[in-house]
Amino acid sequence: MRKTSRRLLVALALAGCGSDAPYGAVVTTDVTFPETSQLARLQEVSLVRAGDGFVLAGYENGLVRWARVALDGTVAQETSFAMAQPLAGPVFAATMKSSPGDQLVAIALVAATPPATGFHLSATVHTLGTAAPAAPVVLDTQGTITSDTDPSTFRLAAGAAVNGTTGYVAWGTRVKGKPVYYTLLPADAITTAAPTPFLDAPVPANVPEWDCLSAQNHPTGFSFGVVTPGSSGTNSDFQTAEIDESGLTTYMAYPLDAQVMDCLIKGSPVDASTYFIAFEGVKQDSIAIDFATYDQPNPDQDGTVTTYHPVLPAALFGGPLDMPRPAWVSSAGGDVVIGLSRAAGPQVVRYTYNAVPHGSTLPLRSANGQAGPVAAWVGGDAVYATYTDQVKTGSATVAKRYFMRIETPASLP
Repeated sequence: MRKTSRRLLVALALAGCGSDAPYGAVVTTDVTFPETSQLARLQEVSLVRAGDGFVLAGYENGLVRWARVALDGTVAQETSFAMAQPLAGPVFAATMKSSPGDQLVAIALVAATPPATGFHLSATVHTLGTAAPAAPVVLDTQGTITSDTDPSTFRLAAGAAVNGTTGYVAWGTRVKGKPVYYTLLPADAITTAAPTPFLDAPVPANVPEWDCLSAQNHPTGFSFGVVTPGSSGTNSDFQTAEIDESGLTTYMAYPLDAQVMDCLIKGSPVDASTYFIAFEGVKQDSIAIDFATYDQPNPDQDGTVTTYHPVLPAALFGGPLDMPRPAWVSSAGGDVVIGLSRAAGPQVVRYTYNAVPHGSTLPLRSANGQAGPVAAWVGGDAVYATYTDQVKTGSATVAKRYFMRIETPASLP
């Protein structure tokens, strides 16, 4: 009997329209970080759009490492500073001291001094060109973090305005009756504004039980979301806070027709009336990579969320434990484009609005099938993505970091 490897089966299954179909996306920039870059060795990083480029930051072994990265992948002013292991975090925002994105803000939950008094939300600000960060700023959380907080239930998310002038941080404790809070961070993270609640309710018992607090894509850079139980008891709702250029905040709830698994969910607006969501979902014991679309053709009426399940069933990958993770979701001429983070190498898949494969799957490079997690940012003209790759050189294995710009044409040949 002829045997076919599981990896080959996965590749064939993801090919979509066949090997002769054009790719659904194309890589227009593909850069390998310099070998001297310590950021190339960090598995988990945050890619934050700030001004005319990005801030790339990560934490490992008591050190925060960060750098500015241009749109063409050029790494500049890589630096680092020490930070003791926090109780939760750090997460990263960017602000402006002299130029957009020239300040990194590392935000973490730390024990208060003395520890018996509870906890602080601490912001450590490092300005490019300075030898060391300023003394940590204790953000005014106005009693939202109590002394009986269990750090294992504490969640954080952060990001920055696309223009690189202002950051934000959202936080909360996964305890029934407690909402999420957020605040904006100007230069030096010095703010006197009271934190704003999200998912709050006059009666604490009516605050939904939330999870999966994470930064989400938005043209302004200001968006985060959580997952809450859906009305059926077997589905999830995806709830987001989205802040526009004028500072107006819109709260949205997207009811999904499946349950989100392991907090693997990514959202991105297409325009003012359309929103795409990619997630790992389960429905009636069927596990898959799914997507959902929100469409509001009439601004005076509620929009409609349509969930497609299963789009990429777990069986294609050998089972739930071998499934890829959704790294981003974007739009191309009305199609849904999903970036998949896979150890064998990331891939980009594309579907029509009703879940029909459109174009061939685009594989992103990996020398030996040992790629790390993907950090991505969705822009109006392209997606920018970065990940590590373990490359064998003789008897040694070297970690490299790739930076890519990925475009998705509105129409395919």
